[in-house]
Amino acid sequence: MKPDFDYSEVPYAFAHCFNTKCPRAAKCLRYLVTSYIPLQLTVVCVVNPALTASQEVEPCSFFIPDRMKRYASGITHLLDKIPHAEALVIKREIYFFLGRNMYYRIKNQERLATPTQQEHIRQIFLNHGIKEEPVYDTYVEKYDWE
Repeated sequence: MKPDFDYSEVPYAFAHCFNTKCPRAAKCLRYLVTSYIPLQLTVVCVVNPALTASQEVEPCSFFIPDRMKRYASGITHLLDKIPHAEALVIKREIYFFLGRNMYYRIKNQERLATPTQQEHIRQIFLNHGIKEEPVYDTYVEKYDWE
């Protein structure tokens, strides 16, 4: 976990894990985040300890790796290098995939495109024979809380 981690990034209903005996605890986001819980926070969501204790031998279904993912924001230049007619078709497909609100929120940098959304947009490019990776305005490294 990054040393300057800010606990306010943790979603409200994110389930924490306090199983110190888990062999994967040192690499589990659910466990690592517990050491950053602020004192003024009186209640947190917790994975049922009975379920995590039974998974010390078997793979834990609650495990989330302590790994940052690259989120993207802004698509103002996404279609710049594509011929206009083709760009219109691709833009329409991205628009229908994301939906009107999400499309404009990502375009205007009000919302981040998840790695899954970025992959889907990359597939749209590939379906149209475009081998270049889609380029976004900015990128941000964040934890994936799901």
